[in-house]
Amino acid sequence: MSNSFAATVSAWAAQSEKRLEATHRRSIELLADEMRETKPNGGRLPFQAGNLARSLMASTQGMPQGAEGAAVFLKDQDVGAVTATLDLGQPVWIGYQAIYARRQNYGFVGADSLGRVYNQAGSYFVEGAIANWQQIVAKAVAELQSGVEAKSK
Repeated sequence: MSNSFAATVSAWAAQSEKRLEATHRRSIELLADEMRETKPNGGRLPFQAGNLARSLMASTQGMPQGAEGAAVFLKDQDVGAVTATLDLGQPVWIGYQAIYARRQNYGFVGADSLGRVYNQAGSYFVEGAIANWQQIVAKAVAELQSGVEAKSK
């Protein structure tokens, strides 16, 4: 085997791993975008003041924990800061910190700890985003391919 062939294969393999890593990172960012998409904008996430959407967080250490009490999130948590350093295959968790996220997602029927009675249907925004994973990855690939094509022109 010639050195030039081996070098070509080695370069191709390195580029392939970089593309896979970029696709992994971008797909997770797009999943977070999908999970933040509010009902008024065509998504599934309930929207009142935007606090629930802003509480979405990514972590490489484990599922983000719910914030205590009635926490207010003034700005979106930066999922891109977490995905920018992800290695290929490295696990990442995406979750909501707003304590009421579970009720909004799955719904709630019954009395809460304060005696208030609810009959709230779930919005299933987490499952809805996950169900779109294949389309999300395809979109990430298309974005990355169009970026490569634009650079090569």
